[in-house]
Amino acid sequence: MLWGFIQYDAYNHVITSMSQRDQQAVSENLIPVNATYPTGGPLNIIVNNLGGSSVSIAAVYIFNTNTTGTTQCRPAPCILYAPPPSFTYFTNGNIPAGAVNFVVHAWGINVKDGNSYRITLATTRGREFSLYYPWRFSSSLIVNGGGGAFVTNIGPLSIYFDTKSFNYTSGTQTVSQSAFCMPAATAVVLYIRIANTDPTYNVTLLSQTGIQAQGYAVNGFGQFSHGWILDPSSVNPSTNFAYVYSGAGANPYVLQHAGPNGPVPASFAIVKIGGSGPNSAGSISFGSSNVSWLTFIGFYYLYKGQPQGQTIPFMDFVTSSPNCVS
Repeated sequence: MLWGFIQYDAYNHVITSMSQRDQQAVSENLIPVNATYPTGGPLNIIVNNLGGSSVSIAAVYIFNTNTTGTTQCRPAPCILYAPPPSFTYFTNGNIPAGAVNFVVHAWGINVKDGNSYRITLATTRGREFSLYYPWRFSSSLIVNGGGGAFVTNIGPLSIYFDTKSFNYTSGTQTVSQSAFCMPAATAVVLYIRIANTDPTYNVTLLSQTGIQAQGYAVNGFGQFSHGWILDPSSVNPSTNFAYVYSGAGANPYVLQHAGPNGPVPASFAIVKIGGSGPNSAGSISFGSSNVSWLTFIGFYYLYKGQPQGQTIPFMDFVTSSPNCVS
């Protein structure tokens, strides 16, 4: 009996350790930010660690996604380990929890050769996180051009904040205009352009997606304004519809996964916001004039079959149209 209890205790210890390891692996959350290659190298792989524990990189895989005219990292990928196994290696592979714009350096490989590369970070817990070099967001995919210069990345999503990508309509307007300068006390529908950068999984926006804006030094009525996601076919405060992402009457925002060279046209969407609540039609207004509004945008979505929510903080606009420059 004593031998049996010892074996059972050892078994439970192993199960507990395995469960803890699995939980730590699932909690890993590296968010790719960018990949750069300055003249002479090295390849800089920039990530944020939004998980609850540190992450150690075991290997870096570099795949050449071009199918002709090249042999580097194709057909087999280049595999980089921590030094000193070979001329190609990576450094700075221990990423602490909460690290922002953390740079992993990949040495001995020149990716600035006109090809496109998929970079995969494999962690010691068995997770993989991928991004691309060049970090491409083609302005040709932005309606009316000019987009892509001002981008915020959260998880699989990139949110654009140039004057062509953060817009609004009021009244019966059918052509949107920049929302960085808006009229006060006027019903509007906001337009926000986003893209799915994940190379494997689609993203479906959920009805809890919304915006909250607070006016600087505004007290009492008009201090906050709220709006929620609308149906993609919404146009303006006079023509808008409640958002339904599943079931009868569903018309969801489904952002297709990116291609080998970055987001494809189906990866993009113009999200309309103005509903009075989740699954509700409506519009949003900002009641105080000559005020700057500190704005939080929350995106709630299905990713890898699981719901996930993340926030874009500290975006700003003013309600002083047409006199927004003073």
